[in-house]
Amino acid sequence: MADQEPTMTGDIRMLRRGRETHRHSLELLEGEGALREITIEGEELTIGRSADTNFRLSSKRASRLHAFFRVRGTDCILRDNDSHNGVYLNGLKVYSAVLREGDVIQVADSVFVYHEE
Repeated sequence: MADQEPTMTGDIRMLRRGRETHRHSLELLEGEGALREITIEGEELTIGRSADTNFRLSSKRASRLHAFFRVRGTDCILRDNDSHNGVYLNGLKVYSAVLREGDVIQVADSVFVYHEE
């Protein structure tokens, strides 16, 4: 019997798992307008001193376009926009990170807690 290439018979069906959707929000604990919730609507929330951002910071320590919160699938990703004073996640300076429930984010003089539902 000669060597034969293996063959597959029948239908091959690919199953695609549906993604759960999450509601992403930031709880502002410190800074101007503290003790409020900011919902991350759509795919991106921008934060900084500029009037063109989704959430405006009044601190002189904030860059005009300081950071982004981007929703990708079920994840929310924090990304520093090469700001002068940086972004801190749970006390560590970061450039980019996937956020998890309860993470503490500091941007200039503002402190946020990340929530997902």
